[in-house]
Amino acid sequence: MKKKYQIREAVQEFGIDEQRVVHYIRNEWIAPVEPARLDEEDIARARLIVDLQEVFGVNDEAVPIILHLLDQLYSWQSVKH
Repeated sequence: MKKKYQIREAVQEFGIDEQRVVHYIRNEWIAPVEPARLDEEDIARARLIVDLQEVFGVNDEAVPIILHLLDQLYSWQSVKH
């Protein structure tokens, strides 16, 4: 069973800005199964988005495109194995 965190718990434990997490959820870049509760996959995706924006300079318009491509790649890799 995956551990789930309240948004406030997740941001404290993993050092992600709460406003960013809310922004990511509103933009549907993260889709928590339960409202206001993040699992480890949600947190990993949020950290990926932070890296895309802060390290690579990706803007908000490009984030959903990159996430979609990564999701497709992951799905394709899962089918191959």
